[in-house]
Amino acid sequence: MRLAISILILLFSSLAISAAEKPNILFIISDDLSAESLSCYGNEQCRTPHIDSLAQRGMKFTRAYCQYPVCGPSRAALMSGMYSQQVGVTGNGSSGNFTKRMGDRPSMAQLFKQNDWYTARVSKIYHMRVPGDITKGVDGPDHAASWTERFNAHAPEWMSEGEHIHLTNEKVRFDKDVHYGLGFGGAFYVVKGSDPTGAAQADVIASTKAVELLETHKDEPFFLAVGLVRPHVPLVAPHQYFDPYPPSKMNLPRKVEGDWNDIPKAGISKNSKAIGLAGKIDKQQQVLSAYYASVAFMDDQVGKILAALDRLDLRKNTIVIFTADHGYHLGEHDFWQKMSLHEESTRIPIIFSVPGKSPGVSHSLVQQIDIYPTLAELAELPIPKHVQGKSFARNLDDPDHQVHDEIYCLKQKSHLLRTDRWAYLQYQDGSAELYDMKNDPQQFTNLVDSPDHQQTLKELQKRLADKRQSIQDNSLPAR
Repeated sequence: MRLAISILILLFSSLAISAAEKPNILFIISDDLSAESLSCYGNEQCRTPHIDSLAQRGMKFTRAYCQYPVCGPSRAALMSGMYSQQVGVTGNGSSGNFTKRMGDRPSMAQLFKQNDWYTARVSKIYHMRVPGDITKGVDGPDHAASWTERFNAHAPEWMSEGEHIHLTNEKVRFDKDVHYGLGFGGAFYVVKGSDPTGAAQADVIASTKAVELLETHKDEPFFLAVGLVRPHVPLVAPHQYFDPYPPSKMNLPRKVEGDWNDIPKAGISKNSKAIGLAGKIDKQQQVLSAYYASVAFMDDQVGKILAALDRLDLRKNTIVIFTADHGYHLGEHDFWQKMSLHEESTRIPIIFSVPGKSPGVSHSLVQQIDIYPTLAELAELPIPKHVQGKSFARNLDDPDHQVHDEIYCLKQKSHLLRTDRWAYLQYQDGSAELYDMKNDPQQFTNLVDSPDHQQTLKELQKRLADKRQSIQDNSLPAR
């Protein structure tokens, strides 16, 4: 009898030790976030002290890229570890394909769930229509198998009380009984909220729920995924967040005369002329002011979650990741928002804070689909065969380790190939752009027709063709 009791004690002790050794995962993703808007990525105006503090104690990746510069496809790629065309989500409207295409292959969160982590989604991780799915308080095209539990943030968005300003020329409808097709999803519509606490806002609701879940599940391995919807439009934040960003003081990005002369028509993204901001410097500055206010509001929610992690003494066994679904134009080339293959739209922040690892900065090329295998390796879980990303766990010890020779990004039937030095953009109509990212990091001079760069062009064309073929050769059969 005593022997049996002793065996049981040893068994439960070993299980407790095994559970304690499993690292927690806190995954935070922001929506429509330009890496250039974060002070830790070089912005001298926008203040993001909490994300900065995470960068100071983690590994900051400066050359990280999304797989598709639109919310739904980028999130599907991230959570599957696969390129967008392989997982079958190549537009927001096809986000529902994720569940059908994945079948019994585990998503990033599902891999942890299958290995006895508690997994929870708070707000937007897979695609949600913002503001519609937020104002309605629904799941959107979620992947239910990823989660032990899931929680939505039901918030008023454009209906928030406060000062309302519409800075661009989109037609919007004010109908509080309708959640979709009102025009707010792409409009620079601003609300300076009258409630200083922002208690009704989606990101406050999400951060509050995240803290509650940390408190509830602190004694078991968890994978907590927190989606913050700001700075996605509408740009809603409590009024005091606007005060540090007076529009007249906002510095617009550098402009070059004739910038569009060497950009093909297919490369012209959503722009000042199309949305009524052309020549209206004051309104462009108001956009920056509202965007930075939304970023600062989001940053405070990150701070609230990180403070709870410290208060609960969870940092010592919790891997913290901060990232965004894609980049965002803030007037560069007179472009705005996403959907472009240019640098500002495709580059994303990735910060990894891992217990026992020294902080640092890595300039290695990485992609968002690398996050899945990296977390799997850090947690000592087998990386599923369907995953196309590459682990950058080694970079946490060796920032200079080279993960990729090139990264790839898709937009509809156009493509970006980014190497250490070059950015090659190839469009569906056959037009293209070529930039020397060493000497022209802001992409002002398209070298595609330069006689001195034809050999480089041919090499990149072949590399892109080979990359696309390799993705096709590894296409994912339906299950």
